[in-house]
Amino acid sequence: RDEGPPREIQDVRDNSKDGEYWEALTHIIPPRKLKLWDALGAALLEYHKVLTRRSELFSEATALQRQNS
Repeated sequence: RDEGPPREIQDVRDNSKDGEYWEALTHIIPPRKLKLWDALGAALLEYHKVLTRRSELFSEATALQRQNS
């Protein structure tokens, strides 16, 4: 059936709950888990420092072994 020219479809989005949606997303990760991740991040940084220092000491030891031989 031809009812005349096609009607314009207005794509109107209801954005009345957008603020509520985005606010809820700020709490998607529980604070306890965030604290755990922060602690793990800090521990990994310390571990990286230890490994870096160990690498430096290994290089020094290798150089000293070459000098001694």
